[in-house]
Amino acid sequence: MDGEHLPGGSGGVWRVRGEDGAIRVHRPTGPWTPAVHALLAHLEAAGLGGIPHVEGIDAEGREVLSYLPGRTPDPSRETVDDEALATAAAWLRSFHTAVADFDPGPVEWRQGVFALGPGEVICHNDTGLYNWVVDERGSFVGMIDWDRAGPGRPLDDLAFLCWSGVPLMREIPTPRAAGRLRVAADAYGDVSPEALLDAVDARMRLTAERWRVGIERGDPGTLAIQAAGIPERHAAQLRGFESRIAGIRHGLREAGAPTSDGASTSTR
Repeated sequence: MDGEHLPGGSGGVWRVRGEDGAIRVHRPTGPWTPAVHALLAHLEAAGLGGIPHVEGIDAEGREVLSYLPGRTPDPSRETVDDEALATAAAWLRSFHTAVADFDPGPVEWRQGVFALGPGEVICHNDTGLYNWVVDERGSFVGMIDWDRAGPGRPLDDLAFLCWSGVPLMREIPTPRAAGRLRVAADAYGDVSPEALLDAVDARMRLTAERWRVGIERGDPGTLAIQAAGIPERHAAQLRGFESRIAGIRHGLREAGAPTSDGASTSTR
């Protein structure tokens, strides 16, 4: 296929400029694609911005999506500012609100055939910084790569966002980590930063387990992740994060502790 090949995922994607001058993204498909397309159509009808529009399937069996202008940050070396983090968390809340009435029943997602369980919605399930689209100012403008969508807890989506968005996957000063976690919790709403910290630990352990299952099932995307050495790096990052959790939790308590005049030091 003519166009610019972008590596990543299940063999990468192609960014193609059509005869009409518009740029579109062509991506590999799988048994999960109809469910993902139904999800994106529901979100578009609900008025959610910052998502790709499904334009169809090309002659080679790839899905064709509209292109979200901007770039995706590299979580291994980049950190977005507080405004972008807050905007992304607020957008995630809008997504979860828009998807709350979407119940497709037991259909096939990337992880297998699942129906919604108690307290679940259809989550993005891969809200890492590498799937954020930011503009030239670094502002959050949207989320791409929906092929791992499926049933899950909304809090887990937010936890995944914080893993590389805060970032908690890398070592940063403890007061900064605690403050950024609070920024995300406040922007999303109805969750304490302490509960969010616990959710990050649980969600990133779940990521490792899902990769293990995907490798055993021979899922192409997960095998590509394995070939790139990502599970091993993730395991090392998780060990580092778990050694810092107590310090971050202490930082959150200190930030929310009352001062001598009875006021709170929290910025909430």
